[in-house]
Amino acid sequence: MNNPTPFHSGELKVQQRAKEASIAQRNGTAISHLIIPGAIPFIAQQNMLVVTSVDHRKKVWVSILIGDAGFVSAPDPESIVIDTTKLLTQQSDIFWRNIKVNAQIGLLAIELSTRRRLRVNGTISQLNQTRFKINVEQAFPNCPKYIQRRSLDISSPKSSADLPPVLTGHYLTNKHIELIQNADSFFVGSANTSFSNSDNKKVERSQNQIELLSCDASHRGGFPGFVEVIDGKTLRIPDYRGNSMFNTLGNIENFPFASIVFIDFENLKILQLSGRAKILWDQHDPTDKTAGTRRFWTLAVDDWQETTLPDAVNWKLLDYSPHNPRETKNTQQTIRRLELKVEKIEQKSKRVKLFRLVSQKGELLPAFEPGAHLPIEINLSTGEKVKRHYSLLSSSHDNRFYEIAVQLEAQGRGGSMFIHQQITVGSTITSGQPQNNFPLSPISGHTILIAGGIGITPILSMLRKLSEEKRSFEIHYAARNPSEFIFFKTINSLAGDKASFYHSSGPSPKRLPLQKIMESAPGHSHLFICGPARMINSARTLTEGLNWSHSRLHFESFGATNSADDKAIDVTLKKSARVIKVKPTETILDALIKSNVPIPFDCKRGECGMCATKIISGQPEHRDIYLNQDERAQQICVCVSRAKGSQLTLDL
Repeated sequence: MNNPTPFHSGELKVQQRAKEASIAQRNGTAISHLIIPGAIPFIAQQNMLVVTSVDHRKKVWVSILIGDAGFVSAPDPESIVIDTTKLLTQQSDIFWRNIKVNAQIGLLAIELSTRRRLRVNGTISQLNQTRFKINVEQAFPNCPKYIQRRSLDISSPKSSADLPPVLTGHYLTNKHIELIQNADSFFVGSANTSFSNSDNKKVERSQNQIELLSCDASHRGGFPGFVEVIDGKTLRIPDYRGNSMFNTLGNIENFPFASIVFIDFENLKILQLSGRAKILWDQHDPTDKTAGTRRFWTLAVDDWQETTLPDAVNWKLLDYSPHNPRETKNTQQTIRRLELKVEKIEQKSKRVKLFRLVSQKGELLPAFEPGAHLPIEINLSTGEKVKRHYSLLSSSHDNRFYEIAVQLEAQGRGGSMFIHQQITVGSTITSGQPQNNFPLSPISGHTILIAGGIGITPILSMLRKLSEEKRSFEIHYAARNPSEFIFFKTINSLAGDKASFYHSSGPSPKRLPLQKIMESAPGHSHLFICGPARMINSARTLTEGLNWSHSRLHFESFGATNSADDKAIDVTLKKSARVIKVKPTETILDALIKSNVPIPFDCKRGECGMCATKIISGQPEHRDIYLNQDERAQQICVCVSRAKGSQLTLDL
């Protein structure tokens, strides 16, 4: 009986050693021999591709292809087409020579401004003098972790004819080392002596077969300085926690060669490196560079190439990934847990309580930036220990205490009920360090803050900073009725006439005029919105209709909560004909997990898209903030969304 795993021996070995094999098998169910329907329009929107190839010496190279929209397309779920007439990068790139000797390539379609990416592995062939076709062997989406948001604009003129020639060498220059040490992102190419069969399983090649190398392209990111140059030619890279599939390290395990490409976003240069790769396990990591994995990998550079991008290419950094690990500045062990004491509790509304937390030892608390939250450990009534995340609403300039506000959710998952009923003044709370998935970027220009209901909590921390720094801003706060305007006086004192309030019920209702706010916003405005999924999705839809750049919209949702109106659902699995009963109080994902149905997932908040599943029949009720309008016609994020009726059939 064939092993149904989509992974080759190197990937399996690394997964086992990292003790993440079970997670890898779960997430590996996202790997398909077809491009998911929602990704087809995504591919056509891209101006950049990352591609991996292998040269005649079996050296791995990863390249950047940049072109006008339409230079890449997916005419069907089985193929991708590249039109070289629309390319802006040099057609003398080594990629075009390599595919003549090894047709296996790895491809990454990545949109930095939205942190969305799709990986595709397959074989490439030439259709005519200007067009190439990639036959898909494996395709799967990736989560948005560690991607720094950047906008990419292409202006005129667009000619690449007068670009300087490609530079090559074996030893890194001082400028190269400076670029590497200041980089916050790079792309990595790796290869393996295997191929994919018709059942989408990677199979090792036998001795009597022609050895072609299957390829993979991937992204890596962190704060500037996360890549070290340790001896003038060897790079050391921390391996953070990811999707647990270990495609890159698995390839290196079997074939210890790789390539890295850095983009010099300011000087419009591309630096490609090729060399020998090695995995370093269980390393001494006193400053926690690896964020707890104690795992690095190295690239000893044998060859490099430097190319110049045309002036028409313009990049702008928007913000760093909120998932980027921070290295500690001392040699002491990283403090990952905080013991906090409840100093004060204040009832802010019928359903919302404010909690002031101080250090149990009377010390100053770790600093945080606006938009951050605390991961608090909670013991549910069932005995299960879970983490719940609550936004910090106090000033980021005062770390004598933290303040959070918790809204009681009667139909929730039990966290708010525990805090409201069990936590009193003097109680001890255990928490992780503040984390920030919704940072207020240091962007010049005008900032629009929009909050819906309890979504005011991270917005309030942002408001404090904008007010303290006397920056240009406005704030709009919507609730169901005036009695739910928590922090009304605080907002008025900080914002004055820059604050507007809206309520949908009660006397003289006044609804949030989201479209009008966005239509009248100055062209350099950035919008930060936190509230219900429907509010966020309305803003996402308006960005398309109003020609707003996606890079100017920043949002956070607290995840969908169960509603008292939720009904039981029968979910039919097409591939097995099983019917999974989903209770009104549980998510589709939880019911699938309980029934041992393998399905990839990560955030469980409708934000990362890992659990997006094709709908065969039934009418979904979307509660995520990941899928766009086109994707919603075909997919559902099962971690939060439900069905409008009682039946749903999924492609599982």
